[in-house]
Amino acid sequence: MYKTLLLLILFAIPIESISACTAETIQFYLDKGFSQEQITKLCAQSKSSEPSYKPYQKPIVIYQEGGGKAGLSAEERRAINEVKGAIDARSVDITDTSIDYIRNLCLLAGNSKSIDQRAKKCIDVAFSISRKGLTVENSGRGLLLFGQVELEVSSSEIVRKTVIADPWQAFSPDLRFALKRKYESSQTGNNTTIPIRRSASAGQVVNALKTIAASTELEGSEHESEVAKILDENYVPPTEDEYLASQPTYDEVQEQEKKKKKWWNPFD
Repeated sequence: MYKTLLLLILFAIPIESISACTAETIQFYLDKGFSQEQITKLCAQSKSSEPSYKPYQKPIVIYQEGGGKAGLSAEERRAINEVKGAIDARSVDITDTSIDYIRNLCLLAGNSKSIDQRAKKCIDVAFSISRKGLTVENSGRGLLLFGQVELEVSSSEIVRKTVIADPWQAFSPDLRFALKRKYESSQTGNNTTIPIRRSASAGQVVNALKTIAASTELEGSEHESEVAKILDENYVPPTEDEYLASQPTYDEVQEQEKKKKKWWNPFD
C-alpha cells in the first residue's frame, strides 16, 4: 500500500520540486501520518520560503533509573514506551496526567453519488486523553485488509481540537456545514478510538494502557507537550499552508536525532 502511495505522490508533485522530495522523504512524511494531499503540498513548497508559524519543539528529557524527580519504575517505563511506539499518530506524548497525540482524521460528507455533492477532508486533530478513569472498551482492525487497527477507550475527560483554523473553508457552505457536523457528531464525549500501528500487538498495548492508568502520579513530566500547547485557550491556530510549511524536514529531523544521541544517557 505504501509503495502505491509513494508512486501516486511522486506523480502529483511538480517536476521542479522532485529533487526536494525523494522517495525516502515521502516515506518519512507517510510514517508521520500526513495525507497524500498534505505530502504533495510539503514537497511542492519552495526551499527558500520561511514559515510564519513556528511549531512547538519538544525538549529532550533524559530519564534516570532508580530515583530523582524523573524517576519511573521499570514497569511504568516499559508501558510508556510500549504505548508511545504503538500509537499510529504524531507528537505522541505521555504526561503525568494524560496521553497526547495528533492524528489525521478523514471525513466524508454527502450521500449523493455525484462528486460535486460529496466532500472528503482529512484534518489533523489534537487529542488529550486523561489517564484518570482510562479503560479500554474494545479493539478491532477496521474494515477490510487495509483497515486501521484501533482501540476504543473511555476516560474521565477527552479534549479535542483541530490543529488549523477553519479546515472546511475551501468547501461550499452546504458541504462545510455537513463536514463540520460530521466531525462534531463523531468526536464528542469521553469515548474515542486510538489508532494503533499494525506492527504493534493490541494485547500488549491494552496491558500497557492498564499500567499507565493505574499509575496516577508519574514524575518527570514537567515539559508541555505540543498537544497541550494546541489545546491552550491562548493558542492561535495557523492556516493549513502555514502549518504544513512549519513542519520539520527529513534532514532537520535527522539532525535532531544526532543531537539526541550526543545527550543519550548510557544508564537509561
